[in-house]
Amino acid sequence: MSVPGVRRQNRSIGLKPGAVLALAAVLFTSACTTEGGQPPGQEKTGAAAFSGPVTYRCEEEMEMTLERRGSLLSVHSPRGIDLDLPPAPPGQTERFGEALYAVVLDGRDALWMVSGKEPITCTR
Repeated sequence: MSVPGVRRQNRSIGLKPGAVLALAAVLFTSACTTEGGQPPGQEKTGAAAFSGPVTYRCEEEMEMTLERRGSLLSVHSPRGIDLDLPPAPPGQTERFGEALYAVVLDGRDALWMVSGKEPITCTR
């Protein structure tokens, strides 16, 4: 579209096609790292890493039990539902979920979420 009295300038940033591809490859691969620079599947030390079942005390005198099973998080929810949740997105060690359910781990706290319901906050 041209506007009367306005001249369009063609500005080039001077990148050759090979340089554009190299830059795109670097940006793409840099997006493939997980939070904290850990390789996918490698557990963090600290709050996100635990072994054996861990029980969390939740609001309204409910409990939630979590246990790591490989990359999955086995959950006995505050509302009595048992399920295994994958990391979301893959490679995560603090966020798990699929379909209607999700768990977010943050230090000693865990947030249990079910689509359409109020989240439940729990503490170790």
